[in-house]
Amino acid sequence: MGRSELLASCQEAVRNAKRLGADQAEAYAQMVESVSSTVEKHDLQISKSQMGSAIGIRAFIGGRVGFASTNRLDRIEDACQDAVALARISPVDPHNVLPEPAEVPPMDGLFDPAAASFSAASAVEQATEILAETERIDPRVIVNDATFDATMQDIAIANSSGLAVTERGSLFVYWIVATARDGERVSSFDFQFGATRRVHDIDVTVPVHRVCENALSSLDAEPGESFRGTVLLSPAAVSDILLSALLFQLNARNALRGRTRWKDSIGASVASDAFSLVDDGRLAGGVASSAFDREGVPRRRLALIEDGRLASHIHNTYSSLAAGTDNTGHAAGNAQSVPGIGATNLAILPGERTSNALIADVSKGLVVQRYSGNVDPISGDFSGAVKAARLIEGGELGRPVSGTLISGNVFDVLNRISGVSSNREQIFSQTLPYVRLEDVSVSA
Repeated sequence: MGRSELLASCQEAVRNAKRLGADQAEAYAQMVESVSSTVEKHDLQISKSQMGSAIGIRAFIGGRVGFASTNRLDRIEDACQDAVALARISPVDPHNVLPEPAEVPPMDGLFDPAAASFSAASAVEQATEILAETERIDPRVIVNDATFDATMQDIAIANSSGLAVTERGSLFVYWIVATARDGERVSSFDFQFGATRRVHDIDVTVPVHRVCENALSSLDAEPGESFRGTVLLSPAAVSDILLSALLFQLNARNALRGRTRWKDSIGASVASDAFSLVDDGRLAGGVASSAFDREGVPRRRLALIEDGRLASHIHNTYSSLAAGTDNTGHAAGNAQSVPGIGATNLAILPGERTSNALIADVSKGLVVQRYSGNVDPISGDFSGAVKAARLIEGGELGRPVSGTLISGNVFDVLNRISGVSSNREQIFSQTLPYVRLEDVSVSA
């Protein structure tokens, strides 16, 4: 079944829901094909192929909404009956509406035709290369877990307002978790990730080299030092500490529920003026790029924080109507869920100095490659252990440390950013730099 057949199924579902009594209706269908290969304990373990389809129907009746889904495209009418029945007994909410129709500009580069011939054997070759490249770099490195996954997905959306859109995408994702062992010495584990939409651009050696470097560098780790001062977060640590709290605050649904401190902060200063955050749903080659969101609303580039000032929350149709503002095209979800709100390709804009330059003018500090701990997205408090960390001594990288914790508050340290690196790395769908923070508590 191709995209035209998926769209026909969506249009059939919309007609059925209307015939059964819905004022408005929407259908979202998807078909996914994937092949993957997995490594466990430095040994190739599993290779599998999967294919599946699903369709989800939303029925609207007088401000009420009901949702049902099925993975049987021959049972669409049953799902429509369920959606309409649920809508009749749901509470009334005037913000339960479909988005206004809008032109959706197509987007190139989401699908690589070469993906159609990418087989389970191809995935095994890539997983095997992960192991081989690790052993070439240093036999002391052990791949605890690794996965190579190739996915092709067709999507179609139709609604009673006249929307009818389809899209095809391909995505290749690979990640590695590794440690190093030398006699009785065992390093911290490290995690690295890679992704691309094109077969030609697959390169598992890049994350392998990073994971090996970080694992080996922590083999000789010794107890650290306690101080309050400068901490340089790697892109992975920036994601774990800063972005997890920021995404909660930027989600308009959380703001409407009164769970965020930034509900009424548009235009206000929320971070250092060195910090700018954008979300670009149409980023060329982006892992999370698409022409439209879960509701068929066109994607676009959106400034979230500009020079430290809050510029926008992220919205779907419901939240934008409830907040009386523009829909930003951030409806998220799939055929088995009602639309939520989610970011796409998040990026912290780069600074003017490299991460090495940010280290060079620090007399004493800590570089954190990974963070393992808690972040409360409401209060902003964080506390946890650092992994693959190294001291900064006299402007240079010093010895690796173990048994070290950092703690603080996200909203406080956002205002104590003293540097953002020009070099950035991809962490899933996020493009992030190193970020230097001041006055952070470090405990050995």
